[in-house]
Amino acid sequence: MMNALLRAALGGILAIAPFSAAGAHDIYTGVHGKNGQLCCGGTDCAVTSYRENRGRFEFLTRESQWIEIPEERITFLPIPGDPPANDSHHAHLCYRSATDSDRLGPASSNVFEDIFLYCAFIPPGSI
Repeated sequence: MMNALLRAALGGILAIAPFSAAGAHDIYTGVHGKNGQLCCGGTDCAVTSYRENRGRFEFLTRESQWIEIPEERITFLPIPGDPPANDSHHAHLCYRSATDSDRLGPASSNVFEDIFLYCAFIPPGSI
């Protein structure tokens, strides 16, 4: 009986987990970057931190790597539905891993170190 209850509880938790992750990602639906393109497809976007280094902006990737993003590629606007942060270096980064064809192809201007950048956001008040 106890095993059946434990399995039912665990199954319920696993069934809910994908919905909570998707719900957190919903704030990026319909968000456009500086050049008008949609920023996200799936799980490409996430809240992150940024820092200024010698007058340049660096964003922390999901892989815990600091990547420099040129200021002209950063959108300085809030993400609708993003709760206010206590962190003064609150940001959002939308990317995927860069491939060899990304580095050599016509979209190579979107490659920064190991990422193919869709969008980078720094909300007002974070600077």
